[in-house]
Order: sequence, then structure tokens, then C-alpha cells
Amino acid sequence: MSDKATNQGDSEETSLGAKKKIQGESVEEKEESLEACMGDSLDKLSTAFTESARRWEMIVYPSLFAFIILAGYGFFLIYSLTQDVHYVVEDMHKITASMEKVVVNMDAISKNMVVMTQTVDSQSSSMKEMVHHMRGMNMSMNQMRYDMSIMNNSVSRPMSFMNNFMPW
Repeated sequence: MSDKATNQGDSEETSLGAKKKIQGESVEEKEESLEACMGDSLDKLSTAFTESARRWEMIVYPSLFAFIILAGYGFFLIYSLTQDVHYVVEDMHKITASMEKVVVNMDAISKNMVVMTQTVDSQSSSMKEMVHHMRGMNMSMNQMRYDMSIMNNSVSRPMSFMNNFMPW
């Protein structure tokens, strides 16, 4: 029994040692597989990040380039606008000088308009007199027409009788 017990104890120890070895190897394998898994995960993460970064580069760099071009064009437009405003200011100075001459001429025109108004007023009164005289002439012409009509009636009857005797 003791041999058996000893053998049994030895076999238990060996089985425990084997189990520990198996468990030890399992722990080591688990640590290695965990490290491998973490390494694979980090590798996949870095690959995904790199691909994502490339995709963003495809969007961001052309957008940045377009922004730089638009900013340059905006600067050019502002510069052109300031140049145009400069020309407008110069032209406004010329217009102001011309307007001063116009003001002087308008004063002269205003004075001439007063004289013209007086002249037109005198012409208007003369026209009223002419209308009055034309009415008188019209009445005289009407009277002459009437007198001619009477004379025509007075002369035409005897003349038509006399015309019968005339050879022509």
C-alpha cells in the first residue's frame, strides 16, 4: 500500500506538475496570444488611421489649395476696387470743377431769364393789341364782303342783259 500510495502520490505530483506545466504554458500562450492580438489590433488601427488620413488628405489638400486661390482672387478684387475708387475720386474732382463753372453759368442764365421774361411780357401785350386790331380788320373784311355781294347783285343783272348785246 505504501508503494501504491507512494506511486499514487508520485503520479499525483506528476499530474499536478504536468497540470502546472500545462497551465504555465497556457498562461504563457495566453500572454503571447494577447500580445499578438494587441499587436494585430494596433497594426489594424494604424492601417485604418493611415487610410483615413489619406482619404482626408484627398479632401483637405485640394480644399486648402482652392481656398488659397480664392483668397488670392479676393485680394485682387479688393485691390482692383481700391484702384477703381481712386479713379472715381479723380473724376469727381473734375466733375466738381465743372459744376462750379455750371453754377456761374446758371447765375448768368438766371439773370438772362429775368430779361427774357420781361421781353416776353411786352410781346404778350403787343400780341393782345395785334389780336384786337385783327378783329377790327376781320370786321372790315366782313363788311367789304357784304358790300361786294350787294354790288354783285346790283351790277350783275344789268350786266348780264348788256352782255347779250356785246359781240365778244
